[in-house]
Amino acid sequence: MILTKAVVLPKASSILKQCEKNMSFILKDNQPALFHLNSGGNRSRAKFCLEAGIALQLPTKSIIALACTIELLHNASLIHDDIQDLEDMRRGRQAVWKKYGKSHAICAGDVMISAAYGALANIGSHPALAKLLWQTHQAVSITIKGQSQDLDATDSISQQQYEKIAAMKSGPLIQLTLSLPLLMADRGEYLETAHHALQKFAVAYQIVDDLGDWQQDLQQNHLNLINLLALEYDIDEATHIAQNRAQCLLTQCQKELALFPADCAASIIEASQALLEKTRVSIYE
Repeated sequence: MILTKAVVLPKASSILKQCEKNMSFILKDNQPALFHLNSGGNRSRAKFCLEAGIALQLPTKSIIALACTIELLHNASLIHDDIQDLEDMRRGRQAVWKKYGKSHAICAGDVMISAAYGALANIGSHPALAKLLWQTHQAVSITIKGQSQDLDATDSISQQQYEKIAAMKSGPLIQLTLSLPLLMADRGEYLETAHHALQKFAVAYQIVDDLGDWQQDLQQNHLNLINLLALEYDIDEATHIAQNRAQCLLTQCQKELALFPADCAASIIEASQALLEKTRVSIYE
């Protein structure tokens, strides 16, 4: 009988801790960036990425590099977003621009973007490196385009235009959580499906966020689907339409992600189920 050695997979928690250490080290010379990084956050994008990497049996060093890249880009976008929206608070304390000034906050966001590309260097001379860099650039470029369209949006845009902006603004960095591990695992045939599925996830995520923030967004004149729909329907009907749309998107997303190899999208499926539960909660509760 031939005995095969069982593959011992690394623990996600230990990889996430190393990811935190790596991000802190690469940002050690920029105090505003470190201030933001240490403010917390649930690191959901890093978790999606590292759990996909573990499922696809990628080297731990590479998994950490990919997760750091995505998390750094996400946090950079939050710093810049707070400047543009003039949000004073982030994660229960002062936003970077409020504590250090807008100029330093812009620099902090910029150094995080640079650090994200620097983190990719830790995968070494992998044959997929060029594709990883290009995929990352594309995601950043589309995210910026979506943010620009969000800034220019008026309260007269259609639901379809809203979803397009939400997909461009939030989708690309979430898509990286699967596309980068898939590229490293030489499973590029799943990229298109990943992009479509996670675009649905991103739009649904934004709708769920809007369900909780519609009153605040109305006061601050921020783009919000509930308030757009309320121009044509009463608030209860607008909420019902938004909830149904989010549920439809999340259900489709789950079906598509269930087809991925090695259950590498399991954590995102779990997150989408949690979002589904939120859509069933009344906005008045």
